[in-house]
Amino acid sequence: MQPTSRGELTPDPRAPIARIAPPAWAAHAVRHLWIVEWDLPEGQAVRQLVLGYPALNVVAEPERFAVYGPATSASTRTLAGRGWGVGMLLRPAATPLFAPRPAEFADAERDLDAPEVHRAVVHSMASEQPAETRYAEAADAVLRWIVGLVPAADPRGLEANRMAELADSHPGLLKVADLAAAMGASERSLDRLAADFMGPTPAALMRRRRIQVAAERLRADPRTPLADLAHSLGYADQPHLTRDFRAVLGMTPREYAGR
Repeated sequence: MQPTSRGELTPDPRAPIARIAPPAWAAHAVRHLWIVEWDLPEGQAVRQLVLGYPALNVVAEPERFAVYGPATSASTRTLAGRGWGVGMLLRPAATPLFAPRPAEFADAERDLDAPEVHRAVVHSMASEQPAETRYAEAADAVLRWIVGLVPAADPRGLEANRMAELADSHPGLLKVADLAAAMGASERSLDRLAADFMGPTPAALMRRRRIQVAAERLRADPRTPLADLAHSLGYADQPHLTRDFRAVLGMTPREYAGR
């Protein structure tokens, strides 16, 4: 089954994103791979609004291979002409390799010195093989590279992976106290894990998930009552949801629903 993601807030069939689950031998370091490819007529463009996960992405493009830090707000990228990108959404256990102090790498990016890996990805994406074959070859190149750098996760890295997974996927966890209880740990220990392996605080992790879910539900039904939506996501009232939504996306929930 193809992995799903809430990070893409304005899906467009002209630039579809394929997602690939990592094999078991890479799952400690990679949450999923994503590949986007586009070929647009002259004068057309796709504007992607993305609210990324609070994690690092390693991305190969035709002319660049780089690592991107956790985003603190939504960002927009405009795609035009012809191009592609092959990315890995990393799990927290792999973060210290690129960012020993993750919070300091927020909204930042850095080129990676791995020309052989980059050439392998470019070669795969430029071949005449079917997309499925090209994508699999490109994914294999970056996966083998990252596992060579992070062959295994230490116990704290695995705990950080578990915390991120719970914070993102468990709808019943609405507060940091809920997350700590599910982890069987103190809130302070979660703060330390987040500082060492993620950057964003546990509270920020929970807030990001709630905003992504809110956007997902508004895309599915733009007429969703905001008061009901706020309550289901653990907000005290609609204004609190609107405030968080605007702070992260730069628009209100109703403005987003009307796009």
